[in-house]
Amino acid sequence: RDPAGPVRRLAPETPASFWRPDLSFDATRVLFCCKPQDEKSFHLYEIGLDGSGLRQLTDGPYDDIDPIYLPGGGIIFTTTRGNTYVRCGPYIYSYALARCDADGRNVRLLSANSEPDFVPALRDDGSIVYSRWEYSDKDQNRVQSLWTTHRDGTQTAVLWGNQSVWPDHPAEPRPMPASGRIMFAA
Repeated sequence: RDPAGPVRRLAPETPASFWRPDLSFDATRVLFCCKPQDEKSFHLYEIGLDGSGLRQLTDGPYDDIDPIYLPGGGIIFTTTRGNTYVRCGPYIYSYALARCDADGRNVRLLSANSEPDFVPALRDDGSIVYSRWEYSDKDQNRVQSLWTTHRDGTQTAVLWGNQSVWPDHPAEPRPMPASGRIMFAA
């Protein structure tokens, strides 16, 4: 809380790769994905901000990344559990949106596509914004656009940029609170 306060280690001692932390709504826990050096896949984890209660939420041979908390419990993330591949790379898994309970159980896919989905974020209206690498009949450099869906995977639609030529590759969308606007890298 204080930038000059003490530094506290939240990660386990084992070397690992970490990705995309998300702070809980009550600011007491952090959700993240991690791949310990002795594992083959990323999994979802949660830990208290005080460093207590580290727990692994997902497991198995699939990569689970980009987790975000949902109001009322639950988590949305991207995963390779859809067992599909990027069309131009037969050995590159395609990521799909998925949802699970707050404890990591009851994982279910929200995307039913073979195009990779990336970096979901929660909008003020409760829907999810994310980027999709959707490149059917498109130039390879203009393949990513912003999409939106409800938290149950319904009402999926392009939000912006599906046929845009500038800016190229809108990615990593983040809603700007109470504005209805979304910023993204391009």
